[in-house]
Amino acid sequence: IGGIRYFEWPEVEVPLVADMSSDYMTRPVPWSRFDLVYGGVQKNLGPAGLAMVIVRRSALDDASDQIGQYLRYSVQVDKSSMFNTPPVFAIYVLGKVLKWMKKKGGLEGIEQEANRKASLLYSAIDGSNGYYDCPVTPAYRSVMNVVFRLPNEKLEEQFLREATAADLVNLKGHRTVGGCRASIYNAMPMESVVVLTQFMQDFCGRNPA
Repeated sequence: IGGIRYFEWPEVEVPLVADMSSDYMTRPVPWSRFDLVYGGVQKNLGPAGLAMVIVRRSALDDASDQIGQYLRYSVQVDKSSMFNTPPVFAIYVLGKVLKWMKKKGGLEGIEQEANRKASLLYSAIDGSNGYYDCPVTPAYRSVMNVVFRLPNEKLEEQFLREATAADLVNLKGHRTVGGCRASIYNAMPMESVVVLTQFMQDFCGRNPA
C-alpha cells in the first residue's frame, strides 16, 4: 500500500510471522528464520482464490486446539491441503507459473529482473526534477509497488485519465494514501515499464506544474 519493503531480514528471539503476499517468490528468502509465512498468490503466483502458507512444524504443535478445524493449519497439513475442496484451476495455474519462473532462472533470475524494472521506474521519478515524487526513503522502496505523487491532485487526476486512455491502467494509489501506484509484479514485462516511463516523461513535458 505504502510502497515500502524490508530489505534486511529480521533476527528475533520470538516467533516470527509475516504476510508476504506482495513479496514472496520475488527473491530468495531465509525461510529458517520464520515460524509462519502467509501470502495470497494473486500478486506474483497466479489467480486470486489461493493462499500459500509456509509454517514450522513446531509452530503447529504449539497452536491452540480451541478454534474450529477450518482455521487450524495442522488440519490442513494432515489433510494434504484438501480438508475442503481445493481450487483446482488456481492450483493448475500456480504450477504453470512456477515452471515459467524456473525457466527465467528461478528466484535469482526473477529478482534481477524485478530490480531492473524498479530501477528504471524510480530513475524516471527521481530524474523528473521533483515533478514526480516518491515519498519513500530510497533504502526502503518497494520493488513491486512503486508509489509516487504529482505536483497537485488536479494533475494526478489528469495523469490517471490520460494513462487509462493509453492502456496504462490501475495506476491509482490505494484509497488510504492516494497518489499513484505502479504495481510491477513478476508477470509485468520490462517493455510495459518502459512504456510507462515514456508516458510519464511525455506527460511531464506537456503539463508543467
